[in-house]
Amino acid sequence: MTSNVLATVWKASLGFSLLATISIILLSASTAKAGTTLTITQSTCPIVIDQPGEYSLATDVGPCAPGADGIDIAASNVTLHLFGHTIAGAATVGTCDNALGISISSSGSMLTNVNVLGPATINNFVFGFNAANSANSSVKFVNVNANCPDLGGATGLEIDPPGGHWTLQGNVVRGPGDTTAGIVLSQVNNNIVVRNNVNDSITMFRSDNNVIVANTANDNFGGIILLGSHNNQVIANTTSNNRDFSGILIFGNSGGNNFSGNKSFNNLPFDMEDDNPNCGTNTWQGNKFNLASQPCIH
Repeated sequence: MTSNVLATVWKASLGFSLLATISIILLSASTAKAGTTLTITQSTCPIVIDQPGEYSLATDVGPCAPGADGIDIAASNVTLHLFGHTIAGAATVGTCDNALGISISSSGSMLTNVNVLGPATINNFVFGFNAANSANSSVKFVNVNANCPDLGGATGLEIDPPGGHWTLQGNVVRGPGDTTAGIVLSQVNNNIVVRNNVNDSITMFRSDNNVIVANTANDNFGGIILLGSHNNQVIANTTSNNRDFSGILIFGNSGGNNFSGNKSFNNLPFDMEDDNPNCGTNTWQGNKFNLASQPCIH
């Protein structure tokens, strides 16, 4: 994961085959098997899904023991329906399980076609949702809360390399600390981030050709931040009341990005900031704001 690196700086469609419904009763850390309905009768973590299939969560998960993930997915062609349930780390709000609420990862071949569908709530994990070594997948309509202000670099949703072609849609992140992040794309390309609402930043770190559209990133350290990222489309987002890293901030090593139709007010030090001389190869047009760092921002 790249959360420590990022913390130092800030500072869809469904195209998958549907298999049979899945059912298991978990009394301890278990492996879910395709062909049954996922039913949990007690708070047991982690739930491990390592077979393709369509899974339905029928009860809440956790609170999980320290260091234990909530749900680990280690197979391609998985659809997980969360059906409004809660996945909980530490039982006390403001203290967190140093683990992952939902993890998508594999030590073998890259996972593809993994789709996590809310509504659902993930509470009190360092990472609410984290994916690595995965592509052509999605997470939609999940709420992530209480991302560990005492542990720098905590993140609501993060996509790590290798991978890309993820869709993050309609998710809500509420993280309480300056060193937390709402959504992070780290060294992954060709993702779609649409209609998410975070009171933390949306950060792209060395990530190219992404579409960031109609998101809200208000009331925290920074709004939308690009570091070493190129050829991204940042369109129709709202970033307000961020107090340290501007509403939209483009570091000087990012180019070819398009910013249009965004609204950004009451941010410090700027509503919109481009650190490239004369905006470099970035284009700014049709944005609404009070204070920009350069006259090339429109």
